[in-house]
Amino acid sequence: MMTLDEHAARSRLRDVAPGFKLLYALPPIAMALWANSVPFSLLVFGLMGASIVLKGGVRPADYLRWLLLPAGFLVIGTAAVAVDMSAHPETFVVSAPLGGANIGVTATGVAMAAHLCFRALASVSCLYFVAFTTPVADLGRSMAAVGVPALFIEMTLLVYRFVFLLFGTASEIATAQRSRLGYAGTAASFRSLASLASNLFVFSARRSEELYVAMECRGYDGAIRVLAPSSGARQPSLAGIALVEAALLCVAIAAHSGRFF
Repeated sequence: MMTLDEHAARSRLRDVAPGFKLLYALPPIAMALWANSVPFSLLVFGLMGASIVLKGGVRPADYLRWLLLPAGFLVIGTAAVAVDMSAHPETFVVSAPLGGANIGVTATGVAMAAHLCFRALASVSCLYFVAFTTPVADLGRSMAAVGVPALFIEMTLLVYRFVFLLFGTASEIATAQRSRLGYAGTAASFRSLASLASNLFVFSARRSEELYVAMECRGYDGAIRVLAPSSGARQPSLAGIALVEAALLCVAIAAHSGRFF
């Protein structure tokens, strides 16, 4: 599976100015959090997904695979919101006795968990739009252009690089284990997983040190410099973006005021 940076480099929106993409993707996050409406969150989620797939050129299967990681965390995290404990079993939709009380799922808890889950998914889809269409080097240049401190930009770029270095190291170790039948059976799978977890930090720290040494050998002086596209960034229609944001804002106001669920 390609990394997010590889998807961004191949995106049809690669040459669009990062500021316009941020202007398109970031306001819907605030709207979704403020509206607190499941239909509006689904609207934002669908709009960003369609933009990534149809305009950005990302395959739907790749986009869905990348959604599985945050979706898994969201399901686990929001499931706890739906669970409650009470001495009155009639308040639960489904419950089980536990000591002198009952533990189960309430209708209010399910509604709250659904709102939380879909708001988070809408926010993730907005951030994915930026990640799938904008290489991190372009974001660094945009942050520098608006006066973000250079130290913060350098730390962001290095942390981003080391996160994928960690994933790459884990993938290489897992591939080596599978080639030696390390996951042939339950017991062998647990042993291989324990070995991967124990060795991952050591190998990643070593790879990070090698990367830093390689950067110093190439003249690294605390600033990561990358080449800007010679052709310049494409400027989309600002009026079109404003129209989309205005329409979303109207729907968000209607959702927040309770005119639809």
